[in-house]
Amino acid sequence: MDGIRMHSFNEKKVEEKEPIDVYSLIDENEKAVKIIDVREPFEYYGDMGHVKGSELIPLNDLPNHLEDLRKSNTTIGIICNSGERSYYACSFLMENEIKNVFNVRGGIIRWHLSGLDVDYD
Repeated sequence: MDGIRMHSFNEKKVEEKEPIDVYSLIDENEKAVKIIDVREPFEYYGDMGHVKGSELIPLNDLPNHLEDLRKSNTTIGIICNSGERSYYACSFLMENEIKNVFNVRGGIIRWHLSGLDVDYD
């Protein structure tokens, strides 16, 4: 994958949060956390939908957004379909000096299983 070493993990453990906890954070203060979805556009706009207010940055495009993400003072939550790609994305960001990140455990699948709303637009 362009610029992302899928086999390499940061020595620091990737923090993970349950979807319900992420939803509560967003509900309390929309600007408290920025959700980045690393799925492909067909997934983001597809049957599973996406987290309201999330930003789509497919995993392969993540290296192109490092500077903007470094400038963010907001905590960044990364989500994908099942939690695997987002885990790799978190590890990659941490390796590139972006420390304020966490993985949304279980991805959009677990988000749905938690009974949380999604957008389709």
